[in-house]
Amino acid sequence: MTNYYIDDQWNLIKSPLSVHEISRLANDYQEKYFPGPKPEVSIQVTNSPLFHGAGCYEPAAKKIWLAERVTEFENTLKIALLHEMIHANMHARGFDADPNHEHPPEFKAEVRRLMALGAYDDLL
Repeated sequence: MTNYYIDDQWNLIKSPLSVHEISRLANDYQEKYFPGPKPEVSIQVTNSPLFHGAGCYEPAAKKIWLAERVTEFENTLKIALLHEMIHANMHARGFDADPNHEHPPEFKAEVRRLMALGAYDDLL
């Protein structure tokens, strides 16, 4: 459930998404956009200053990390989540993660497939 609060200047602010809400969103995306075997992946939100990106998939732990700072921006969070879910699903299908953090042609093809399915509609 989306919550709102009023800041010091009386602006109505949408609360950041919780891990539970993000997990529910990930389950919805998994069902809608990723047919086949479902990877066992957990989602963790971090506020570590050492974490510089919006998101990261950790194959060994089967964990998607998301930066706490993006939880306030729902569209940015959804884009990051979809990106990391591509990594997770490719890993579950036997693609190894690239230690240089490159995105191979298969990854880019998955992004195009999701775009064709409308996953990024109203996000970009």
